[in-house]
Amino acid sequence: MTLRVGIIGAGQVGERHAIGFDQTDTTDVVAIADLLPERVNPLAERFGAQAFTDWRKMVEIGLDILVVGLPHNMHVAPAEAAAGRGIHMMMEKPIATTLADGQRIVEVCREANVKITTSFVHRYREEIRLLKQWIADGKIGTPQTVNETMNGQRGAHLPAWVYSKEAAGGGSLMYSAIHAVDRIRWLVNSEVTAVTAQTRTYQADSGVESDVENGVMAMLTFANGVVANLSNNAPYYRAQPARWETEIYGTTGMVRARTRNWAEFSTDAEMVHQETASFSEEQGAFYNFARQAQEFADAILQDREPLVTGEDGLRALEICLAIYRSAESGTQEVI
Repeated sequence: MTLRVGIIGAGQVGERHAIGFDQTDTTDVVAIADLLPERVNPLAERFGAQAFTDWRKMVEIGLDILVVGLPHNMHVAPAEAAAGRGIHMMMEKPIATTLADGQRIVEVCREANVKITTSFVHRYREEIRLLKQWIADGKIGTPQTVNETMNGQRGAHLPAWVYSKEAAGGGSLMYSAIHAVDRIRWLVNSEVTAVTAQTRTYQADSGVESDVENGVMAMLTFANGVVANLSNNAPYYRAQPARWETEIYGTTGMVRARTRNWAEFSTDAEMVHQETASFSEEQGAFYNFARQAQEFADAILQDREPLVTGEDGLRALEICLAIYRSAESGTQEVI
């Protein structure tokens, strides 16, 4: 059986999802929607799909999977429309900008008995999977502390709505660091119970109008006792080279990964360093999107829960909103 896929959004993320689903044996990208004909037409033609400028018309053509890549505050309507037609959905992160909207999305999927996954593609990166396996194999004993460092760059290459709090729900935390929040949850296999955080906004004469943050410093406390420090900076000025590292210390060893580059672990008995950059060369730059697409298609065809659920999207959103509240109040937020 081949699952018919429709994608809302023909920008950067829509293209990556199209690439991912195009590489699976059980899915076919049949439609792409975007308000701008000059953007959606060439992308749809590239994948042999039908182009739409109204996603509402697209969901009426008989889809099995809908990928929602709209601005973060516009996810509820397509979720309701898709669920009402029995269409499974892949929701871009964050799942919504408010907890109420996120809960509504998960609720309509549950009531319609359709599957939903949140697009946390970093779980599908080779170096993060290696960390997950090493921790599961007991290489570091019991995880204790995490250092998560993300340094990158924002700019005019991103759509304008990304810099609007109303549309995006926040800045670098909602756009990028929410991936870090999810992957820490996944790696330490526990839920956040409290956060203490600060955010910063720095424009540096960028020419970009924005009311969202560029920097986040947060301490996350987990139910199993793990404590994590999350550092995220994404200024508008050139801040290169970009770096994203995850470091987890356990009772008997530690693991570390640099996104898109390598993974390693160290104990008294063993030290291993595994390069992963070649995955992008061998499998394609967006191999993690292909892995995500295949996993979701398998979950549908096997009638099981996907690796990443709608509830995972809710939990990550809940943590991010708690980070913002802590930054505003200057106090710890208990979740």
